[in-house]
Amino acid sequence: MKILIVDDDYNKTQEIVAVLTNTGIDGLNIKQETTAQAARNLLQTENFDMLIIDLHLPAVLGDTPDNNGGIELFDMICLDSKVNLPTDILFITGKEELLHEANVEVIKRGGVICQYCVDSDEWKKVLSGRVQYVNIRLANRSKQIDLAIVTALKTPELDAVLKLPYEWRTERIKGDPLTYHFGRFLGLDGNVSVVTASANRKGMPSSAAVATKLAIMFRPKYLAMLGICAGIQGKCNLGDVIVADPTWDWGSGKRGIDINGSPVFQAAPHQMQLNNGVSQLASDLADDQTVLGKIREGWVEASPSGVLKIHVGPMASGASVIADDSTARSIATQHRELMAIEMEAYAVMAAAEYAADPKPTAVIIKSVCDYANTEKNDDWQKYASYTSAAFADNLFRKLNINITR
Repeated sequence: MKILIVDDDYNKTQEIVAVLTNTGIDGLNIKQETTAQAARNLLQTENFDMLIIDLHLPAVLGDTPDNNGGIELFDMICLDSKVNLPTDILFITGKEELLHEANVEVIKRGGVICQYCVDSDEWKKVLSGRVQYVNIRLANRSKQIDLAIVTALKTPELDAVLKLPYEWRTERIKGDPLTYHFGRFLGLDGNVSVVTASANRKGMPSSAAVATKLAIMFRPKYLAMLGICAGIQGKCNLGDVIVADPTWDWGSGKRGIDINGSPVFQAAPHQMQLNNGVSQLASDLADDQTVLGKIREGWVEASPSGVLKIHVGPMASGASVIADDSTARSIATQHRELMAIEMEAYAVMAAAEYAADPKPTAVIIKSVCDYANTEKNDDWQKYASYTSAAFADNLFRKLNINITR
């Protein structure tokens, strides 16, 4: 749990920290700011679960503390669209003469106030009870995650996801073979909770199992798969990001004999479409040179030639790694605009489709690490994993992704 204390009284802050520490709550991360301006700036860049505000607070460093400084800070952060409001806010004051008038103003704002007193433990009980309540709320909310991310392999795909600035923490669940990584980031409408896990094996069966598991355990609003794919040469460059729309199993169909006695494959794929809103947003971001520039600037190692592009287009899934031109050409006959071939996307889309209501919205974002031909190699897998994760981060932050069910 992350807690921000806004108070310019060092001794009082030390006592508050002692009370918080004595609650026995694991993983407390406590920070302090001494002015309203510094607190507001920090709240624009970091997420906090609880905010403790002193009423008697200076606006900026060097100012005289104002009796209404804490309430004015609260009003400012409520109006600031860049601030992610904490789960709970508690006002505190050591000035008894401020208590009655301030209590009226705090109640108007739906808040709670407690009186700090050196000679009494009552305020400690209020503070301890409040932080315990917030901890329970967080524990209950953790059962439902806003965004779940699946990757086929740990290296390099999951490694790239875990480099995103999501305040990751790793957890193992007794009796469960998967390793889960939980994080959060500031999204379009507030704090977004996220979990990610890797199937540790290529192919649709493993990814379907992991995606289904995440959908059942965490009931995410969005279910995403990130990673790498093989591109169709001439339609995309190495490192290009492909947002799959639609996806299908290229091996679905019937193998038989034609009238000449030759083997023939009659494809009968079922296509899964991307959500229209997500598809449109991805297309808009694909044209945003600021987004593309940030992705390019974020990679400091060697990169392939060509200009990085984002594509929203068809992606075919199958059970085999494709390393020959003839098979790739055969798959391309199933959709004339085919952009990429890989081994998991359709399974993740299907896992979302068959999830219980409310179903998660699935999105596949994979980047081209090679072409589906005899020149296939692993040279650009790390770079492609990076561009996939970096673009996904931009997309996630623009989605209305917070749970409102």
